[in-house]
Amino acid sequence: LANSGFNTILHATNHTLDRSVKGVNNTLAFWKEKHPEVTVLGIHSSQEEKDQIYIFEKRGFKIAILNYTYGTNGIKVPEDKPYLLDLMDRGQMEKDIQKAKELADYVIVCPHWGTEYVFEATDEQKEWTDFFLEQGVDLVIGTHPHVIEPVEWVEKDGHKMLVFYSLGNFISCQDKWYRMLGAMANVKLLKDADGKVTVTEYGVEPLVTHIGKKTDYTTYYLKDYTEELAKANRINNLDSSFSLEKIKNLSKEVFGD
Repeated sequence: LANSGFNTILHATNHTLDRSVKGVNNTLAFWKEKHPEVTVLGIHSSQEEKDQIYIFEKRGFKIAILNYTYGTNGIKVPEDKPYLLDLMDRGQMEKDIQKAKELADYVIVCPHWGTEYVFEATDEQKEWTDFFLEQGVDLVIGTHPHVIEPVEWVEKDGHKMLVFYSLGNFISCQDKWYRMLGAMANVKLLKDADGKVTVTEYGVEPLVTHIGKKTDYTTYYLKDYTEELAKANRINNLDSSFSLEKIKNLSKEVFGD
């Protein structure tokens, strides 16, 4: 991920506590030691760390990025370490978002939400979207379903918010053809003389995971993926339904234009 160019990593997921506190500490230590240039969100080693709002600064822009998960598969956050993981708690998120709005020009929330393998936003996602809109969030980028979901604008009282409900898998080792399709969000921002930031362009860049020989996994831009590669993709051994045409049609069906 670091070599691919990611400078921010989201670790608030339903699997965060699968290996308990030790797993979280090992994860934090890995990024700190191996890739100190990468910012890790969603998990923390202290309350002081949790209370900080991450602000990404570039070209005069100040962009706050927040990451939360709906839950942890029933594993409870240790009572003596409430700072360990950022959960989708309305009270805490409201405080964080308001603080972020004071510190930044633009606020992005990245929720780990929704229902796995469902290609549209659930009622619960819509409810959270309404909450984020009411709080004044500018952009929502969702994860967890393992499949792509639509992109839409929502608006209330003059405030507009762009929502990517799910980008699917950036790279996938799953066993169904439709889970090979993912996407990257593409958003272009403009800051005017008054400091107001608006979206001037937005879209998605569809991706497809190619499974080569043994454990060789590669992420391709869908626009660069060929019939020859599709026929050689080892996902065919797991799911014979896979085809380049089906991947393209699914992308078009969910994302539209």
